[in-house]
Amino acid sequence: MDVLPTIIRDVTARKVFDSRGSITIEVEVYTESGYGSFIAPSGASKGKREAIAFPSGGVDEAIRAVEELIAPELLGVDSSDQFEVDNILRQVDGTPNFSKIGGSTAIATSIASAKAASASLNLPLYKYLGGVFSHLLPLPLGNVIGGGKHSKGGGLDIQEILVLPLKVDSFFEAARANSLVHKCIAQIAPPNTIYGRNDEGAWVTTFGIKESLKLVKNACNRISNEFGIKLGIGLDVAASSLWSESEGKYVYPREGFKLTPEEHYRFIKKLIDDFSLIYIEDPFHEDDFNSFAQLLDEVSNCLVCGDDLYVTNAERIRYGASLKASNAVIIKPNQIGTLTDTILAVDSAKANGMIPIVSHRSGENTDPAIAHLAVGFGCPIIKTGVIGGERISKINELIRIEEELGEKARVADLEGIIE
Repeated sequence: MDVLPTIIRDVTARKVFDSRGSITIEVEVYTESGYGSFIAPSGASKGKREAIAFPSGGVDEAIRAVEELIAPELLGVDSSDQFEVDNILRQVDGTPNFSKIGGSTAIATSIASAKAASASLNLPLYKYLGGVFSHLLPLPLGNVIGGGKHSKGGGLDIQEILVLPLKVDSFFEAARANSLVHKCIAQIAPPNTIYGRNDEGAWVTTFGIKESLKLVKNACNRISNEFGIKLGIGLDVAASSLWSESEGKYVYPREGFKLTPEEHYRFIKKLIDDFSLIYIEDPFHEDDFNSFAQLLDEVSNCLVCGDDLYVTNAERIRYGASLKASNAVIIKPNQIGTLTDTILAVDSAKANGMIPIVSHRSGENTDPAIAHLAVGFGCPIIKTGVIGGERISKINELIRIEEELGEKARVADLEGIIE
């Protein structure tokens, strides 16, 4: 009897480095006719309900888990049966948050298996995941000024200021617009106000939040006027990093103030109003569904997005939807540990009228898989930075996918959501 080309015949793992120089895990899956690998990314700003990245013994223990626990169970399994592959990972681990084998180990194995299956079937990953009707290119959401845990030694208290092209004819045009805004910021900033780039390639400035927003708005206006592209501005507040449970306040050390939840709400709302923000991510800490819901009710023409709030968990997304807490959701596969759980989160977001936004992590690598996930899962936005090799790899892959799709390719349009 012929052996299916997608049957797994070997699984290996090794230690490698991410874009911050931190050690992480790469998993390789070999099938009868294909091969796939994936390097697990890592986040600096993490939700407390994310999958545990590595077991207590670190990456070395994770590699042993692949060799001694995972590989023996996956040998002979059909890699194209993603549910079975991911179910085995869950069973081998046996904990709710992958604390035994590590969420990084699980997601690296899960995505490597999917890539091996797609290679075995001679299909690009996006088409393998989404089928022949996959044709939607996401709009790129790119960070241009950074702070928070991604900017050591300076920068904003909040995590990042972002730009989002809203009406474009091609993904290439959208990516170019973001790159031009990034360049323009450095050109128009006063001397000695920019002193480097952070983990994700965003500029680090001496300015506070409002001054930085003015700078980005000026740059967006210049690029918009020159190239005829409408650009929106957004913030990733990463408010859980600012929240002090003991004080019951949001602490802004560089701005020099502390805000009660009520004061913080007014501060965020005023930023949205004053700068016509079209995107706000994690404006409140990860347990404050009610403030998210209040903000969504009171703003218009703005995506209110949850990251730490949801941690790519379908159940939390459904709960947030029941409260009308947001209209957008960050999707980070390593937060939840498997590709199956990732698509369940995407489906949950779509079913509840939320926009799923596939996102990179601050500790990245050059693997372009999330570009394929964005297209294969039909996500209208991808958050993957603007510059830096580990960010550009995703952007360039989307350009290739757009070229491969040819006349079938369409770029997402947020008309009716963002005007």
